[in-house]
Amino acid sequence: MTPLTLLLPGRPPLLLRGEEGRAWHFGRSHENEVVFLDGGLSRRHARIVLQDGTARLEDLGSRNGTFVNDEQIQAPRALQGGDDIRMGSVRIHVTHGSQGPDVRIQARDRPDSQQSLIMSLAQARKAWTPAQDRDRTGAVIRALQALSLELIKDVPADALLAQVLDQLWTLLGPWRAAILMKEPSGELRLVVSRASEGQATILLPRSLVEAALERQEAVLFRELGLDLASPSILLSGITSAIVTPLEYEGTVLGLLYLDARPPRDSFSEQDLGLATTFAHLASAKLEQARLREAELSRRKVDHELGLARQIQQGLLPGFPPEIPGYQLYGNNLPSRQVSGDLFGWWPRGDGRWLIALADVSGKGLGPGLVMASLAAFLEAWAGRDLSTDTLAFHLSKALARHTDGRRFVTAFLVLLDPATGAVTYTNAGHNPAFLLSPEGACLELEAQGLPLAMLPGRPYGSATITLPPGGLLALYTDGITEAANAKDEEYTPERLKAFLQAKAAAPLEAVDAELMAELDAHAQGTPFADDRTLLLLRRS
Repeated sequence: MTPLTLLLPGRPPLLLRGEEGRAWHFGRSHENEVVFLDGGLSRRHARIVLQDGTARLEDLGSRNGTFVNDEQIQAPRALQGGDDIRMGSVRIHVTHGSQGPDVRIQARDRPDSQQSLIMSLAQARKAWTPAQDRDRTGAVIRALQALSLELIKDVPADALLAQVLDQLWTLLGPWRAAILMKEPSGELRLVVSRASEGQATILLPRSLVEAALERQEAVLFRELGLDLASPSILLSGITSAIVTPLEYEGTVLGLLYLDARPPRDSFSEQDLGLATTFAHLASAKLEQARLREAELSRRKVDHELGLARQIQQGLLPGFPPEIPGYQLYGNNLPSRQVSGDLFGWWPRGDGRWLIALADVSGKGLGPGLVMASLAAFLEAWAGRDLSTDTLAFHLSKALARHTDGRRFVTAFLVLLDPATGAVTYTNAGHNPAFLLSPEGACLELEAQGLPLAMLPGRPYGSATITLPPGGLLALYTDGITEAANAKDEEYTPERLKAFLQAKAAAPLEAVDAELMAELDAHAQGTPFADDRTLLLLRRS
């Protein structure tokens, strides 16, 4: 079929192209591929699915309905060029065509520009700082937070790279942009591209490709003029260009290209730093996916991982403590021998309890070692009179020093006052916790900051709620909600919430046992891709 493109308000076009069954979900929840913070949209409002060579729009039981050409749809509707979609106050136009230009690599026919700025990746990643770019700090933080949610999930590689390019498109406003991935053969494959106007092929000089792929350098060309590296770029009117590799732990996975022309000013070192940072975050996620696929080839380390698991199990708490008027329960089931999840509880001298649950990005021994470091920090600082937001601030800085910026940790920190039922919490980029009342209502405790170690030095928020008698606080990692079956259907936060509401009065150990049994039934033998950790707190 001829691909369709969605013209989305306030963001780059979205190409509807992929394998049979490929789907895009729309709504207010960050679990969707396309998120609009519009009050007229439901959390999971609608979706578009590629079926029988056609893009079909389906309403997902939304509160206000989904409309095509101002007609509310009651069943899946085949889309075509010229259609207008309305969800709440969001209007989307459907058009024929692809999302961006093609890319072709040219032989180098001139020496590199003398106006180029070449940085090592370590230098480039430090080039952007909030202190020197105050005008964009808020937008950058929001973009990083949106991207961090994608990094936590098991997002297809091409979809993740499109998200990265969309964020940079909004932040940097280039004329054209592209991401190319390195195939096992060494050839480059175009994954996603964008253009402000037209579909003219991007002619990428080989000198830039060599800088990124072979020398692992981030390059910024400015004031290109007559000593430009390629005449084809000169003829296009480009005055500035950025090329940076997608690199993770010494492995180059591909490259990111951006260019600019008037009326936009030339790119700055701050722009180069932002582009390189976003490329690095995407590379970390892509490398984690590659490591998971290569799991079978690493069976020779099973014995060592088994020993590490025994040590790690000793870091997790044993039987729950006796807190008069409360029940506390936690359980961790790793997808591998070594888990990247952590939970625990620590008493304070004033009668309060610190309760924590955390999830290290990635899987395997590396995240397990980060988890051990986090457990040590919590053990050392739990007894101090620190608020949850202050504790998160210090944990983020400490983990960043010890992980060299290669890992981040989502965490949920709770400070319980048993005498009053007051629960003060800080959600550092983690999944929303569920607070269930005895009447069955459910409050979702959303994130108040970025994951730990992602941007150390940034403050965190906190909030205080009261756990009512009979109330249940449920913390979990995304290994539960993203548990998938052979059809790649996830368990979802909605199903977890419904399960907890139905079992809210059951003994906590029984809640955990029945949930794990339900996940096994849902997976139908499909191996769990991530660790499953559940932490429950109930007030009698």
